[in-house]
Amino acid sequence: MTKFKKIVSGTLAGCLMASALMMSAGAANVQTYIPSGTVQAAAQNTAQTRTAVKINPQSADIYAEGIPATFPSEDGKTVYTALSYNGSTYMPLRTVGRWMGKNISWDSASRTVFLSGTTEKSYPCADDDAYHKEGVKYVGATGTATLDKGVKVLVDGKQQTFKNQKGETIYPLFYRNSIYLPLRNIGELTGMDVTWYSAKAENDVNAIFLRMPLPDSKRAEMETYATNLMKQLLDMRTDTQKFKNCESAVKNGSYTDYVVTDKAAAMAALDSIKRKAQTIRSGMTEQANPIRYYNSSLMNELDFLINNADTVMDRVKNGRVVVGSSNPDTSVVDQTAVMFGADDTMLDCERMVRMLRQNMDRLF
Repeated sequence: MTKFKKIVSGTLAGCLMASALMMSAGAANVQTYIPSGTVQAAAQNTAQTRTAVKINPQSADIYAEGIPATFPSEDGKTVYTALSYNGSTYMPLRTVGRWMGKNISWDSASRTVFLSGTTEKSYPCADDDAYHKEGVKYVGATGTATLDKGVKVLVDGKQQTFKNQKGETIYPLFYRNSIYLPLRNIGELTGMDVTWYSAKAENDVNAIFLRMPLPDSKRAEMETYATNLMKQLLDMRTDTQKFKNCESAVKNGSYTDYVVTDKAAAMAALDSIKRKAQTIRSGMTEQANPIRYYNSSLMNELDFLINNADTVMDRVKNGRVVVGSSNPDTSVVDQTAVMFGADDTMLDCERMVRMLRQNMDRLF
């Protein structure tokens, strides 16, 4: 099952020199070179539009249509992070094209980015296992980028002017061989509302929510669905807690295992979890963005509990079920049984409500 993960950005310093920039039409990656020979007047004018600026990692979680956003390269082997400069958040051009459903091309002579045509929109997800495999490179956002006032951005032939919340014009950035554009403006070009949520408690986090506008009636319908679902899951959670309470610490050589010892209580809890999961699952329906992602995860999680409850009950009745251990060999733990004491369903339901309310408040 999909687990909610956060991408941890690495600390990578970088400095781009004021040089001519080229990009292949398909890759949307910028490559730098230093011109040789006499510096002509045109090159001097071009250089004057570029400024080295200090950038920082983005301090907010970003959600596009309810999906935890990530910013992969075209081949998925490099994952970038959004960056922050002068109070604005920037995102890599490659993902801009995916969010907008546009093809990307770059003309080095006129130094123009073209976003044109129509392709299928997609929102790369930070939870995707493909971005957490060995060999994937993570590019942080520290050091120096190049702000370039001479780059033009055309969307279906119309030149764009980007402005921050103060109404000031802001410009593209070049960083780590990629062009970055302001996230707020891209969200608005895509037709999404952009909401910033500031952390209000020690355990809270900043968040940026981007989503297509929802009519009040649809939002209310979705919130009713999500909050009713949460009530049912909270009731089921009482049984998952009962199952967790059936374990005891048992010495196993130099290690300590946490073993299900109260077998009768454990089997009763598992049976109740199964029955409640079946009832909840039968009442669930497919949902639209921005809660589709978490609703689908919940369906999968409930299906897992329903399909595996009898097997776990049999193992509890006839064997030794280990749900935790100090042994570094994780194979000694019954990971399927562990899921019956986990809070995955509650977490996903909480996130579903957060996407609707556009905040990060704890709900259970």
